Formats: sequence, C-alpha cells, structure tokens
Amino acid sequence: MIPRKKESKKWTNLPADFSKQIKTVFEQNFKAHLGPKRLRVEGRIYLSEIVLRVGISTPGELRYQNFEVSLDHSKEKQDAIAQIHIGVDAIASLMVEYFENAENHEMPFVWQEYPFEKQKIWLQYSSENPDIEAEANRLLGLKDEAALLKETEEEMEALGLTREEITDDDLATSGEEDHDMTTPQIFGGKKKKKDDLH
Repeated sequence: MIPRKKESKKWTNLPADFSKQIKTVFEQNFKAHLGPKRLRVEGRIYLSEIVLRVGISTPGELRYQNFEVSLDHSKEKQDAIAQIHIGVDAIASLMVEYFENAENHEMPFVWQEYPFEKQKIWLQYSSENPDIEAEANRLLGLKDEAALLKETEEEMEALGLTREEITDDDLATSGEEDHDMTTPQIFGGKKKKKDDLH
C-alpha cells in the first residue's frame, strides 16, 4: 500500500480484530457479488493519514481488485476511529458502483479526491497482490515493511492511538447518537448519491 502523502513514512497497522470486523461487514454486505472470491482488509495509520484497502482475490488469479481510500486525521481531533468508519463507507460505495457496472466502470488508478460525508477523501484502485509483494521482499532479503516502518509504542501513545484505545467501547463513541458504531457499518450515514464518487 502506498500512502497518498509523501510525508507519510511511519505507520502502525490497523489492529487485527478491527480488520476482522471490517472484513465481516463487507462479506455480509457483498455476499451475492463475492461468491468464491476471498476478501483481504488492510489498513495503516500514519501520523496524519489513514489508508484502508479492501482487496478481492479470485481463486486461480494472481491479480487482486483493491479498493483503497486515504483520509486525513489529526491527533488534536482524536478522530481516527470516525475516519476509519467513513473510509469503510467510501470503499463500500465504490464497490457498489463497481459491481453494478463492472465492465463500463472507470476506476481511479492514482489517488483522486472526492467529496464524501462533508469532507475530502481520496480513492484509488490497484491490482497489486500483497502476497506476491511480501514474498518478493523476502526473496530479495528485504525486511518486512512493517518491521522497517512500524511506529513505536511511544509515538503511537503521543498520537493517542494505542491498541487499548481501539476497543468496543471506543467504537461505540462516535459522537453520533443515532448510529450504532460498535462495529464498522456500510452506509451508516445518509444515503450517498452515485454522482458523489464519480
């Protein structure tokens, strides 16, 4: 995964349990479109950027269909969880449009800005296979990317993004009283217009 911001160098991975929750949400909502295809959810939290990816792999194919979103976040606002939820909705919207019109749908292959949920987000599509990338790095003797660039616990604490903070209780406190945010939900807010993303 390549971040949108050039200054985004160090990161921490999205916690595994949170990635599983997001994966479950997508599997439930896109069951009819996925069939035997496999989903892979990845995310990175940088100092001022969050990057999420939902990848779809078809058995027998090396290529993935990766739907990616980049969102700004800040230590001052303590908005990482809320931004992740918006990212889930944005990727879901992109996937709905893709599945409804896969043959004629044009995907952004570089970060492209879109208005979404009263803010700016950036979307892109890629076909990178993360398993092949990891194996290539291993064969070349490169250390795992996460080992090279992972934030230290002290840096993450300074950002207010410690592992303990991403709990079910924190997921429930989104500041929106009319939404259950205990787990990521697709289309949790107002209905989006198709034209908003393209």
